[in-house]
Amino acid sequence: MVVPYHLLTACGSVLFAARGSDIYSFTPELQPISTWKYPSTPQNGSSGPSSAPQASPAAEGPPSKRRKLESGQNGDENGHEKGEPAEPQAPVIEGKKHQDPTHQERSFIHGLTATSDHRHVVAISGSDKTIWVFEHDGAGHFKLLSHRTMPKRPCAIVITADNHTILSADKFGDVYSIPLIPSPSNTTTPAPSSRSATPSTTQNFKPQANEFTVHTRRNLKALENQKLGLQARAADKPAEPTFEHTLLLGHVSMLTAVTVGTHPTTRRPYIITADRDEHIRVSRGEPSQAHIIDAFCLGHEDFVSRLCIPARSPEILISGGGDDDLFVWNWSEGRLLAHASVLEQVKKLVPEASKVAVSRIFAFPEEDGTTSIFVICERVPAVFCYRLQENRLQHSKTISTGGNVLDITAFPRGSRSEPDLVLAVDPLVSPEGVVDPSLIILTRDSPSSSWMPDGPQKEALVVEGESIKQEELQKLLYFTESLRKTSDFE
Repeated sequence: MVVPYHLLTACGSVLFAARGSDIYSFTPELQPISTWKYPSTPQNGSSGPSSAPQASPAAEGPPSKRRKLESGQNGDENGHEKGEPAEPQAPVIEGKKHQDPTHQERSFIHGLTATSDHRHVVAISGSDKTIWVFEHDGAGHFKLLSHRTMPKRPCAIVITADNHTILSADKFGDVYSIPLIPSPSNTTTPAPSSRSATPSTTQNFKPQANEFTVHTRRNLKALENQKLGLQARAADKPAEPTFEHTLLLGHVSMLTAVTVGTHPTTRRPYIITADRDEHIRVSRGEPSQAHIIDAFCLGHEDFVSRLCIPARSPEILISGGGDDDLFVWNWSEGRLLAHASVLEQVKKLVPEASKVAVSRIFAFPEEDGTTSIFVICERVPAVFCYRLQENRLQHSKTISTGGNVLDITAFPRGSRSEPDLVLAVDPLVSPEGVVDPSLIILTRDSPSSSWMPDGPQKEALVVEGESIKQEELQKLLYFTESLRKTSDFE
């Protein structure tokens, strides 16, 4: 299967799109400008001679004891008992075989955003837990400034209003802050942590036995496997980050979304987080007060996957996830204002649908002062448009697409008075092997007219290149529904 563009962000007049592990930039006419390829560096032990101790040849070790087998007893041709290993076995760690150190998981881009001043682009990659910061020259060319590996795998990021700090939410329920641009002084000094480290009992452990104190070949093999196991544990233990990072707050559940808001009256910053356990928490945004919770937005009955604060209504929060409805909140008070059905609109397009998983919520300011809210549901080939008026959501239009929609952003193009919309779509492949475009532009003549595809798509938008297995592609593109709890977790 080919990999489509699945994440979008606009940075001024340049569109950035992630496809698999790589990031591309496009002009307003969607012509390619530049590309960043994920570096393929070998993992420890993937090249060069191995430093792990090897099994000693049989001639170098002491002879193994053998037990004379009676008639009818089972044994191998060397006289060992049945079940006695004839060759050294792979070390077992915590009940599992040690993985091949040459194995490297594909690190897809799972998050992509840009600063409000259009000077930097920030991305997160999954399996390597890395946050990448790029400098943007304003013309579509970008240069890697830093890459920092977080303690746990990030699942969502947001940049503060001053464009100085990245807030990273991870799957273990923690939110960290790191500077957007690390200074030379904090790249080598470990940041203080509010959690005390527990001394490792295996780090300083050394076997009491050695090659001169064991008396059988079986014990010698056991000693060698023990040493291999200790080396494997040391290699698998994650190193403590040496860059500046501050733990701000934590949930007891997997975090799914994070955003920042400013109180409309006090102008105090807040961090708003959502988790798999239906909770939305409003915490203070100052690092020294992030542990203080000012409000909860409670009402969801399933996971919350997306949060959105419209720019024109900063006191309003729109949330969605595994529930049938979207929720509209006054987030500073934790008060539910309204809700609007999503499943009802999905059933009009997909009658057999019984549940939905909201994967994107995007706010688009209209020229008449209102706000349009565009909603994407996982594995649904459409975008659902709502109007936010008087703190209520009213469905206005369903835009059908050829494939499942993956992401959406507003993108100013040329001399047009208002931006267009760009959709990242999982393309359809015809029986003849023709692949539909992965990026679709939606445009309109006026705010009162309907959104329509902007003519035939450019050749540059046809997805080409590396293919991956269907199962791996599905995990990359469709992971929101997996947040839903099954009967095993309820």
